[in-house]
Amino acid sequence: MGDQCTLRLVRELRQVERSEQLAFTVRYEESNIRDIQALIIGPPGTPYELGFYEFSIKIPSDYPANPPIVKIRTTNKGRTRFGPNLYANGKVCLSILGTWHGSRGEQWSPAQGLESVMLSIQSLLSSNPYTLEPGFEDDERANDTENMEIYKSKIRHENLRLAVITPLEQAFRDSSPPRRMAPRVGQDLSAEEDSDIECGPEHGLLTQSKFHDFCKRRFLWYLEFYQNAVEKGIADETRRQGMPFIQMPFEGPGNSMTGEWNYIDLQARLLAVRDRLMEETHRWPVEGLVLVKEDAGIAVKLRGQHEQIAAEMNAYPQVIDLSLVDSNPFMWRLTYVGRNESRLEGGIIKIKIYISPRHPEEQPRVFVESPLYHICVSKLGVLMYLPSHAEEIGQHIEGIINTLEDDNPPFNPLMTVNPEATALCWGSEIDRRLYRRKLRASLEES
Repeated sequence: MGDQCTLRLVRELRQVERSEQLAFTVRYEESNIRDIQALIIGPPGTPYELGFYEFSIKIPSDYPANPPIVKIRTTNKGRTRFGPNLYANGKVCLSILGTWHGSRGEQWSPAQGLESVMLSIQSLLSSNPYTLEPGFEDDERANDTENMEIYKSKIRHENLRLAVITPLEQAFRDSSPPRRMAPRVGQDLSAEEDSDIECGPEHGLLTQSKFHDFCKRRFLWYLEFYQNAVEKGIADETRRQGMPFIQMPFEGPGNSMTGEWNYIDLQARLLAVRDRLMEETHRWPVEGLVLVKEDAGIAVKLRGQHEQIAAEMNAYPQVIDLSLVDSNPFMWRLTYVGRNESRLEGGIIKIKIYISPRHPEEQPRVFVESPLYHICVSKLGVLMYLPSHAEEIGQHIEGIINTLEDDNPPFNPLMTVNPEATALCWGSEIDRRLYRRKLRASLEES
């Protein structure tokens, strides 16, 4: 691979990493940037909604003269075809990749790049994937309309099962529920209370995926969306519960989506993943105390960062406290008071920041302890925010504050974690007034 091509690929990777696109992300080793792993989030409003779809991208030595070689990895071990263009054997059928014939304007050209490839793949996660099969673009055949709905129905089910729940289950040692219910947000575990939980690294992470922490954080963001989807599936597919999937005319042996509708099972597994994640989050400070006693480098570094950031926050009047909970550098508490003439005016908001002993490989998880009805705060208390540099704790603090102070964020369905608040905030004028009243009521309660 020539120097110019290498420089271009590096530039494209940096561009993707800096992109404000929340729908995809990439991972790669600096020693081999031609071997890229990509994760694309299923677009809201489609059967693939908020699913985690992994792809491998191999960059040829003559790139960009020729396109990347792309394979989908979310295939249920080669058993599930997720769409007409996403084969069970991993093939991604797309004209821009040269794996499908298309018109001249749809084919690869050196002017295209990684971001255009991922946007093209994302377009395959369609609201009506049945029509992407050649020859099925319209609904003129018998049973087409019924088949379209059935196809979307089984993709919705498998999206939750194979592209949401299974990746999270695979991130742990096993898929069994936690030994006991995780404590509520704000209810901390002491070392004595948690002595039966094994400390140290989470050995259950699978090495072949580089997105476990990313998926865990997004799962906590989107948990209520997933719960609503499962509940809707239980209600809508009652008559199909336990029935095998119906095969589409274009599906065949070894390249189909087989299985059965079983939303009852998905509901139990979804809640088990939630509990496991909360248990893991509350275990971080306990593991951290062990590192504090050992005077480990990360514990010393986090304590030093806290002292520096807390001193900087003294000049910021809205932050009235940034402290270590029980002097533990792996658990911080931020107390923020709303700015005058802002929607949060006068409200006192307490936020707890859990930091992993494996930071920055595992990113902080942030929970609002005070009651706050907000588009960026889930019912579980999870705060959705974006740091500009994920490696630096100070940038996380800045990202949290920026989220709280943004009174008029642009609508982005991938940046909301509270479906009810989202519908009100970007609804009619009456809806928006109701959102502001609910927000104000929660601030008064705080």
